[in-house]
Amino acid sequence: MANKNYRIFERVRVAILLAFISGFVDAYTFVTQGQRFAGMQTGNMIYLMKNLAEGRFGTAASYLLPLFAFTLGSLLTYFVRKFAVGRKRLRWHALAGLIIFVGILYTAIAAPYLTSQWTVLSLSFIAAVQLESFRKMRGAPYTSTMMTGNLKNMTVLISQGLYEKNRETLKRGFYVSLVIAGFCLGVFLSTVLSIHFHQRALYAILPVVFGFNVVLYKEKRIEEDD
Repeated sequence: MANKNYRIFERVRVAILLAFISGFVDAYTFVTQGQRFAGMQTGNMIYLMKNLAEGRFGTAASYLLPLFAFTLGSLLTYFVRKFAVGRKRLRWHALAGLIIFVGILYTAIAAPYLTSQWTVLSLSFIAAVQLESFRKMRGAPYTSTMMTGNLKNMTVLISQGLYEKNRETLKRGFYVSLVIAGFCLGVFLSTVLSIHFHQRALYAILPVVFGFNVVLYKEKRIEEDD
């Protein structure tokens, strides 16, 4: 199979980093911010409807904020991305990476002084920027913030690869499994740190996000040799 050229932001290692960041942030908000999710809006919808059914209307309303922030983040990212792409000197993925870093840094500093609703709102907005900006791994669609689709894709690709004896398909399934593993590792580490350091645990993800930005700013087309 001929080698293909991929942008750096589509490479496997970048997808793993993004999944790790997502897992870390979601576990952080779940443990420290009243069992709310920054990225997994399905979870927020479940808790929203559960509390409505139980008559806890105030608690239910608090789950609307991350849903609203995620929707707003997706909408603004779509239009800002179109603006950036139309001006070739603006590298959208590098700009998105910077927005993610600054947003998490601001939230880490402000979290002790904000209510949990505003902390989750901020991180949900950032999760939307990430999901809308980084949508492909080696040319194929994937998600870095939610693992349900990735789990399905991994299962299908590995099964198909084994059945058809296709090494390339097996390799793709293996790459997706690495993304899932990165997400799970982020959840695990975040949970441990959040239990011990509470809201200050968010600082621990900043070196990873900074390193991710360094990779993006060195972006260029290279020959894929994984």
